[in-house]
Amino acid sequence: MSAQLRACRNSGTVDVELALKKSSAKWKIVVAHHVIRSAGHHGDTRELVQHLLPILEANNVDLYMNGHDHCLEHITLRSPIQFLTSGAGSKAWRGDVNGLNGDGVKFFYDGQGFMSVQLTQTEAQIMFHDAFGNVLHSWAVSKPLYSSI
Repeated sequence: MSAQLRACRNSGTVDVELALKKSSAKWKIVVAHHVIRSAGHHGDTRELVQHLLPILEANNVDLYMNGHDHCLEHITLRSPIQFLTSGAGSKAWRGDVNGLNGDGVKFFYDGQGFMSVQLTQTEAQIMFHDAFGNVLHSWAVSKPLYSSI
């Protein structure tokens, strides 16, 4: 890897880390293109697991949403972060699964569809839909309105 590419990558993770540390948001949600965790075609992204995931965990990120893999998936794996993939709006790779072992995979769909999110101060509701709008999987989590001191 070139020094220029390494510097660019380091700068990007520093920017993310600073933004997350400064944030007082009740919900910390990171949206990106590439997967960190995935049972889809591309599988986990080793560099993001190694360099970005520790930053997200240290800053109490709740949700990591991405596209890239042409599927819908919800993964909770060795981390409090919910990994949500919504990349099924285009070409679907039916049957092209990489490492779907069930451990931490709450939902996986390799057809076309989309994800919807409803967010309030105290609740997040995530729904995965097929191309016709039918709900295939839903998940919700709540947080207290006020933190205990």
